[in-house]
Amino acid sequence: MVKIALFSGLISFFLTLASSKIIISLMKSREIGQYIRNWGPKVHEHKSGTPTMGGLAILFGLGATVPLIWFYSPASRNYLFLFLLGTFGFGAIGFVDDLMSLLRGKAKGLTPGGKLVAQIGLGLIFVYLTFQLVELPNQLILPYSSLTLLVPPSLFYPLTIIILVGTVNAVNLTDGLDGLAGGGVLISVLGFLAISGATEIPFFSALIAGTLGFLWYNFYPARIFMGDTGAFALGGFLATAAVVTRAELLLPLFGGLFVLETLSVIIQVSCYRLSGKRIFKISPLHHHFESADGIDYGYLLPKIEWEETTITTRLLIIHTIMIGIGLFGYYGWAV
Repeated sequence: MVKIALFSGLISFFLTLASSKIIISLMKSREIGQYIRNWGPKVHEHKSGTPTMGGLAILFGLGATVPLIWFYSPASRNYLFLFLLGTFGFGAIGFVDDLMSLLRGKAKGLTPGGKLVAQIGLGLIFVYLTFQLVELPNQLILPYSSLTLLVPPSLFYPLTIIILVGTVNAVNLTDGLDGLAGGGVLISVLGFLAISGATEIPFFSALIAGTLGFLWYNFYPARIFMGDTGAFALGGFLATAAVVTRAELLLPLFGGLFVLETLSVIIQVSCYRLSGKRIFKISPLHHHFESADGIDYGYLLPKIEWEETTITTRLLIIHTIMIGIGLFGYYGWAV
């Protein structure tokens, strides 16, 4: 299994690296790139036109490992199908959204309602096939104890759909700074790798290596963005990892960065509707730490202005600490 994981990782890394370079070249030659919304921080205006849909490179790298895992790890085949559905299925929804945005211009892709309907529909298919393909215990790992939480099948459906849709959109919200979402997912998957069984290791290895290949061009200054294609795909993979390892209750810590980003949006919208004031300069959270360009947003938190690389590094450090707390919740009770 270790050899399969190693070869899967190598294949995924180099093919993702090469694919990212090809996408960058093709989009630049055709002058196709990301549209930067005018309500965001002004410091991002220079990024307009940066090649996007880099998630296709990650998916290509992952897809190339499928024959290897299929033929040399028969015990992983049913799990392989679930990971492919969760990753490529949600990635396909993101791809349609990205493609529509590029064709129509000004980020006019799928409507929020259209995305949600597609995500819930795919979630229903995912849950149904999970019951058909793998024999997962109807018990969830209860952090900070040696106990498990019994979940009846009637609750497993809505719980899993919420996890899938919530994680996919949380990763998408986090994708606003160079390397932030990709780096966050990579660290999260390392956390799941630490609690996974042998059947899941090849998938985690391929995703980690593929994300590293993409981050080669995505870290500051980014030469390519992952787009919704990548954010949805990586979110789908992360949610699938939580379901397969039965660690759904650990996801708030293993996906700590994405939870913080999502909460910042919920808090911002709720506070503004109730009081007419903003907690943050701009949400999601990572934008709050950027320059406000002298504009008074009426926010309640102290003014903070960090460089983009500083924000990304510090948020990833916080994310890593939260995953460490999650790992202690999984193993700590036995110490």
